[in-house]
Amino acid sequence: MEINKSIQNAMNDYQKITGLRSYMVLNKEDLNSPSEKNYFCKCLKISTKAVKLCEECAAEAIDIILKTKKEYIYSCHAGIIKVAIPVVVNGEIVSIVIVEGILNSKQLESSDQWAQYLSNEYDVSASIMKKTFETVTVMNERELNASIKLLHDLIDYHISKEVWVNGQPA
Repeated sequence: MEINKSIQNAMNDYQKITGLRSYMVLNKEDLNSPSEKNYFCKCLKISTKAVKLCEECAAEAIDIILKTKKEYIYSCHAGIIKVAIPVVVNGEIVSIVIVEGILNSKQLESSDQWAQYLSNEYDVSASIMKKTFETVTVMNERELNASIKLLHDLIDYHISKEVWVNGQPA
Protein backbone atom coordinates (compact mmCIF):
# COMPACT_ATOMS: atom_id res chain seq x y z
CA MET A 1 0.00 0.00 0.00
CA GLU A 2 1.24 3.51 -0.68
CA ILE A 3 0.85 6.71 1.33
CA ASN A 4 -1.91 8.06 -0.94
CA LYS A 5 -3.92 4.89 -0.34
CA SER A 6 -3.41 5.35 3.41
CA ILE A 7 -4.64 8.94 3.12
CA GLN A 8 -7.66 7.78 1.09
CA ASN A 9 -8.47 5.20 3.78
CA ALA A 10 -8.29 7.95 6.42
CA MET A 11 -10.58 10.17 4.33
CA ASN A 12 -13.06 7.31 3.93
CA ASP A 13 -13.11 6.70 7.69
CA TYR A 14 -13.47 10.45 8.30
CA GLN A 15 -16.50 10.63 6.01
CA LYS A 16 -18.13 7.67 7.75
CA ILE A 17 -17.71 9.37 11.13
CA THR A 18 -18.44 13.02 10.28
CA GLY A 19 -20.39 12.87 7.03
CA LEU A 20 -17.89 15.33 5.52
CA ARG A 21 -16.40 14.66 2.12
CA SER A 22 -12.81 15.43 1.30
CA TYR A 23 -10.44 15.11 -1.59
CA MET A 24 -6.70 14.96 -2.02
CA VAL A 25 -4.42 17.11 -4.16
CA LEU A 26 -0.69 16.84 -4.63
CA ASN A 27 -0.06 20.39 -5.88
CA LYS A 28 -1.77 23.25 -7.71
CA GLU A 29 -1.30 21.53 -11.06
CA ASP A 30 -3.24 18.57 -9.66
CA LEU A 31 -6.30 20.73 -8.96
CA ASN A 32 -9.33 19.04 -10.37
CA SER A 33 -12.51 20.78 -9.28
CA PRO A 34 -14.75 17.91 -10.33
CA SER A 35 -12.98 15.81 -7.69
CA GLU A 36 -15.10 17.69 -5.17
CA LYS A 37 -17.91 15.39 -4.27
CA ASN A 38 -20.43 17.31 -2.24
CA TYR A 39 -23.80 18.12 -3.73
CA PHE A 40 -23.59 21.86 -3.07
CA CYS A 41 -20.37 22.26 -5.07
CA LYS A 42 -21.52 19.99 -7.89
CA CYS A 43 -24.70 22.01 -8.36
CA LEU A 44 -22.89 25.33 -8.27
CA LYS A 45 -20.28 24.14 -10.75
CA ILE A 46 -22.68 24.05 -13.65
CA SER A 47 -21.49 27.65 -13.89
CA THR A 48 -18.11 28.11 -15.59
CA LYS A 49 -17.68 31.30 -13.55
CA ALA A 50 -18.11 29.28 -10.34
CA VAL A 51 -15.64 26.61 -11.52
CA LYS A 52 -13.01 29.29 -12.18
CA LEU A 53 -13.51 30.87 -8.76
CA CYS A 54 -13.49 27.46 -7.04
CA GLU A 55 -10.14 26.66 -8.62
CA GLU A 56 -8.75 30.06 -7.61
CA CYS A 57 -9.87 29.53 -3.98
CA ALA A 58 -8.34 26.06 -3.86
CA ALA A 59 -5.09 27.27 -5.46
CA GLU A 60 -4.81 30.05 -2.88
CA ALA A 61 -5.38 27.55 -0.06
CA ILE A 62 -2.70 25.27 -1.50
CA ASP A 63 -0.23 28.17 -1.71
CA ILE A 64 -0.84 28.97 1.95
CA ILE A 65 -0.42 25.32 2.96
CA LEU A 66 2.82 24.97 1.00
CA LYS A 67 4.23 28.08 2.72
CA THR A 68 3.06 27.36 6.28
CA LYS A 69 2.79 23.55 6.40
CA LYS A 70 -0.23 24.14 8.65
CA GLU A 71 -3.95 23.57 8.21
CA TYR A 72 -5.93 26.41 6.75
CA ILE A 73 -9.61 27.07 7.41
CA TYR A 74 -11.28 29.30 4.86
CA SER A 75 -14.58 30.28 3.35
CA CYS A 76 -14.76 29.74 -0.39
CA HIS A 77 -16.21 32.23 -2.86
CA ALA A 78 -19.64 30.62 -2.42
CA GLY A 79 -19.57 30.92 1.38
CA ILE A 80 -18.92 27.28 2.25
CA ILE A 81 -16.35 26.62 4.97
CA LYS A 82 -13.47 24.43 3.84
CA VAL A 83 -10.37 23.12 5.55
CA ALA A 84 -7.07 22.37 3.82
CA ILE A 85 -4.81 20.01 5.74
CA PRO A 86 -1.22 19.24 4.76
CA VAL A 87 -0.06 15.65 5.06
CA VAL A 88 3.56 15.88 6.17
CA VAL A 89 5.84 12.84 6.12
CA ASN A 90 9.50 13.19 7.07
CA GLY A 91 9.16 16.98 6.98
CA GLU A 92 7.79 17.07 3.42
CA ILE A 93 4.24 17.73 2.29
CA VAL A 94 3.20 14.62 0.37
CA SER A 95 -0.42 15.63 -0.15
CA ILE A 96 -3.07 18.13 0.85
CA VAL A 97 -6.52 17.02 1.98
CA ILE A 98 -9.36 19.47 1.43
CA VAL A 99 -12.49 19.00 3.53
CA GLU A 100 -15.59 20.66 2.16
CA GLY A 101 -19.25 21.29 2.77
CA ILE A 102 -19.44 22.99 6.18
CA LEU A 103 -21.66 25.85 7.33
CA ASN A 104 -22.15 27.50 10.69
CA SER A 105 -25.68 27.99 12.05
CA LYS A 106 -25.79 31.71 11.12
CA GLN A 107 -25.01 30.82 7.51
CA LEU A 108 -27.80 28.26 7.51
CA GLU A 109 -30.27 30.82 8.87
CA SER A 110 -29.64 33.07 5.86
CA SER A 111 -29.55 30.24 3.31
CA ASP A 112 -32.62 31.50 1.41
CA GLN A 113 -30.99 34.86 0.73
CA TRP A 114 -27.64 33.22 0.00
CA ALA A 115 -29.23 30.80 -2.48
CA GLN A 116 -30.79 33.76 -4.28
CA TYR A 117 -27.44 35.55 -4.36
CA LEU A 118 -25.71 32.46 -5.79
CA SER A 119 -28.48 32.13 -8.37
CA ASN A 120 -28.03 35.71 -9.52
CA GLU A 121 -24.23 35.67 -9.37
CA TYR A 122 -23.67 32.35 -11.17
CA ASP A 123 -26.86 31.95 -13.20
CA VAL A 124 -27.90 28.74 -11.44
CA SER A 125 -31.31 27.69 -10.16
CA ALA A 126 -32.20 29.36 -6.84
CA SER A 127 -34.47 26.46 -5.88
CA ILE A 128 -31.72 23.92 -6.51
CA MET A 129 -29.18 25.99 -4.56
CA LYS A 130 -31.68 26.33 -1.71
CA LYS A 131 -32.06 22.56 -1.66
CA THR A 132 -28.27 22.09 -1.59
CA PHE A 133 -28.10 23.87 1.77
CA GLU A 134 -30.00 20.91 3.22
CA THR A 135 -27.04 18.66 2.34
CA VAL A 136 -24.33 20.80 3.90
CA THR A 137 -23.06 19.86 7.37
CA VAL A 138 -23.62 22.47 10.08
CA MET A 139 -20.90 22.71 12.74
CA ASN A 140 -19.97 25.09 15.48
CA GLU A 141 -16.33 26.06 16.03
CA ARG A 142 -15.74 23.36 18.64
CA GLU A 143 -17.12 20.65 16.37
CA LEU A 144 -15.06 21.93 13.44
CA ASN A 145 -11.86 21.89 15.48
CA ALA A 146 -12.63 18.40 16.80
CA SER A 147 -13.28 17.15 13.25
CA ILE A 148 -9.95 18.60 12.08
CA LYS A 149 -8.14 16.86 14.94
CA LEU A 150 -9.95 13.64 14.06
CA LEU A 151 -8.81 13.83 10.43
CA HIS A 152 -5.21 14.49 11.51
CA ASP A 153 -5.38 11.49 13.85
CA LEU A 154 -6.90 9.22 11.19
CA ILE A 155 -4.24 10.23 8.66
CA ASP A 156 -1.48 9.65 11.23
CA TYR A 157 -2.99 6.29 12.15
CA HIS A 158 -3.28 5.03 8.58
CA ILE A 159 0.16 6.29 7.55
CA SER A 160 1.78 4.85 10.71
CA LYS A 161 0.06 1.54 10.02
CA GLU A 162 1.46 1.58 6.47
CA VAL A 163 4.97 2.45 7.62
CA TRP A 164 4.87 -0.30 10.25
CA VAL A 165 3.60 -2.89 7.76
CA ASN A 166 6.55 -2.11 5.50
CA GLY A 167 8.96 -2.74 8.36
CA GLN A 168 10.06 0.87 8.67
CA PRO A 169 10.07 2.68 12.01
CA ALA A 170 6.84 4.54 12.73
